[in-house]
Amino acid sequence: MITFYLWFYPFMALIFGLFIGSFINVLIYRLPLMIFAQCGTEPDAVKVSLWWPPSHCPACGARVLKRDNIPVLSWLWLKGKCRHCESAISAQYLISEVLCAIVFTGLAIIALPQFTEIQICSFFLYFCLLYSLSVIDFQHLILPDSLVSLLLWSGLLCSVSGITDIEPRSAIFGAVAAWLLLYVVMAAYEKLRGREGLGYGDVKLLAAITAWLGMEKIPELIIGSAASGMMVYLLCTLLNQRRSLNEDNPTAEKHYIPFGPSICMAGLVIFFIEQL
Repeated sequence: MITFYLWFYPFMALIFGLFIGSFINVLIYRLPLMIFAQCGTEPDAVKVSLWWPPSHCPACGARVLKRDNIPVLSWLWLKGKCRHCESAISAQYLISEVLCAIVFTGLAIIALPQFTEIQICSFFLYFCLLYSLSVIDFQHLILPDSLVSLLLWSGLLCSVSGITDIEPRSAIFGAVAAWLLLYVVMAAYEKLRGREGLGYGDVKLLAAITAWLGMEKIPELIIGSAASGMMVYLLCTLLNQRRSLNEDNPTAEKHYIPFGPSICMAGLVIFFIEQL
């Protein structure tokens, strides 16, 4: 039985991670388009769903053939270019697929057999949601409510059902306390400085992560997020990569960096250190 765990589950996790990574690429690309089209913030936004239209090249519109949709292998075979128009295919597709495969395989090796398959799948879900939110926020400065809500409710469900070792009281009160604390900080900063410092999406994200960590980890999560955010801010300053909330105005002051990736990074580190 031990030998079975040593090779079968890591192998299945590897394959599973590759295909989940491929789906995450679709999610990262299409979900912002769906939000922009629904809100009407971008007149040229294309109306799409996660399932339709089928995979196609954004440049020429040609449908992606099935043999060109194999995780990792197709990107390498096509040398990162569209088969039809030879437009560059973002390396993000390759990175997401490889990263998910590595993380899923690593979790299967480290966490089995002391954790159940359901628990391992909950770890997969937690990682995938935070990774998706990080990339979307980094690219578009938004944190989709659909993903944040799924993160919150799945964390509470895992706590109540005993999938994680977080007491339901700690998960529920922690999410409420984190939201209330960060909302007050956000409102106070905006009132005093006259500009947004912490986005409301960041507030909801931190509260959702607390449902997975418990109320006791709020100080660690805030400090870890701040430390990570400071490093990212300094790096973006050195590389002149800070951004403006008004991307259409080239003269607007560029002082903003997405804080969501920093929160997600801290949440991942704290969660897996505690669980594993």
